[in-house]
Amino acid sequence: MTERYTQRSVRGESTKRERERKDERFLIVINPVSRGGNALKEGMWLLKELRKLNIDHEAFVTQNPGHATTIVERWVNSVDCVVAVGGDGTANEVVNGIKSGGGDRKTFCVFPAGTADDYCHNVGIPRNRSGALDVMLNGRDRKIDLLKYNGRFAVVQLGVGVDAEIAYRTLSHKKIRIPAYFAVGLRIVFIERLQHSARRMRIEGENGVHEGRFLVAVFGNAPLYARYVYWMPEARMDDGIINMSAVGPMSPIPAWFLFLRCFNRDYRSDRIIYDSGRRFKVFLEEESFIQVDGEVYKYASGETLDISIEPLALKVRVPSETPIEAPFVNP
Repeated sequence: MTERYTQRSVRGESTKRERERKDERFLIVINPVSRGGNALKEGMWLLKELRKLNIDHEAFVTQNPGHATTIVERWVNSVDCVVAVGGDGTANEVVNGIKSGGGDRKTFCVFPAGTADDYCHNVGIPRNRSGALDVMLNGRDRKIDLLKYNGRFAVVQLGVGVDAEIAYRTLSHKKIRIPAYFAVGLRIVFIERLQHSARRMRIEGENGVHEGRFLVAVFGNAPLYARYVYWMPEARMDDGIINMSAVGPMSPIPAWFLFLRCFNRDYRSDRIIYDSGRRFKVFLEEESFIQVDGEVYKYASGETLDISIEPLALKVRVPSETPIEAPFVNP
C-alpha cells in the first residue's frame, strides 16, 4: 500500500513539473568550439527538438571567450532557465553571467557537449542527447554551492599545478584534446621529469597551513574530477564546505599508480593531503598554472588565490530519478 502511494505521488509530482515546464522560457547558449567543434552539432540538434516541441526559447552561439557571460548577463532576467551547451568552461561562463546579471532565482542546466563534462558527471546528467533533453525539460530543481575565488565563481573545482600545466600546453590542439592531453602528460611525467612541475606555494586553511612544493592542489565541491577520478571523495555539492586534495613531489611511477587507484571511490592515500573548510588562501611563490572548471590560466609568482564557498548559491536542474554522487537538499 505504501509503495503504491509513493509511486502515485512521484507520477503526480512529475506531471505537475511537466505542466509547469510548458510555460518556461529557456535561454540556450552554445559554445561552437567545445568537444573539438562537435558542440555546435549538439546545439543544432537541441534547437531542432525544442522547435518541434514548441518550447519557448532564445538561442545564441558564442563568438569568443567571455561572450557567454555577456549574453547571459543581458538575457537572464527575461527567461526562466539558462542552458549551457558545451563543457565545464562554458558552464563556468554561463554561471558567472547568471550571478553578475542578478539571476539568483533562475535555473541553470547543462546540455553536455564538452571533453570531460565534470559537472554533468557529478550531478548525473547523461551525455546522450535524449537523456540530457529529458533532464532539461523534466528534471528536478535543487540548489548547490559555488566556489568563489578573487571575485569570480567556479562551479566544480579550481586546481593549481601539473594538471593545469598539461591543459595549458594542449590549448592549441582543441580538435584532438584527449589524445593531446595524454601525449603532453606522458612527456611531462616520463621525459621532462615530473618533479620539475611541482610549484612552491603556501596554503592557509581553517585547520592549519600546508607549505612547500606541490604537484597539484585541487579545491572543489564535488567528488569526481577529470570525469572518472575520485580526487576529492568526501566532497559534496550542497554542504557549504570546500574540499582540498593536494600531492607533493613524486617520481613518475608512484604518481601514475596513485592516479589510477583514485578511480576507486573508496580509495584513500597517505600521500594525498586532504583538508576542508569554508575558506582557503593560496600564496603562489612561483609562476603557476591554474585551471578553473577546465579553463586554464597562468599566474605570476607572488599572486594569491582567495577561495571561499557560497552555500546553496545556484539553482540547478538535475535528473529526477537518476542516482547522483552528491546528496542534494531540497531548495
